[in-house]
Amino acid sequence: MTKIKKMLIGVVVIVALLTIVLSFHNPYTDRVNPFISQETSYAQVDKGTQRYYNVKAYNPKTKKNLLLKKVGGYDPSGQYISIQHKSQYVKSIKYISKKQFETKE
Repeated sequence: MTKIKKMLIGVVVIVALLTIVLSFHNPYTDRVNPFISQETSYAQVDKGTQRYYNVKAYNPKTKKNLLLKKVGGYDPSGQYISIQHKSQYVKSIKYISKKQFETKE
């Protein structure tokens, strides 16, 4: 096999592996996936906890809903959040008032 054929096969294998890895949606792959853009969504969460699971978030710009599997918080008394995320990767959250939440819906 020539050197060019070996390099071409190597490139094809790398592209195939990257395609497979980036097709799975989890916080780790979504964080580095250049094809997913960062967006801001809004959600209502349960009071009394700082770990939220299966959060139903809404993005008013795209008018679409998203189910975030896990979101970590820091205010157990907060109930409404603004989430900056890339699909399942949550970059940051911000607690907002009920009035701010209702104007975003």
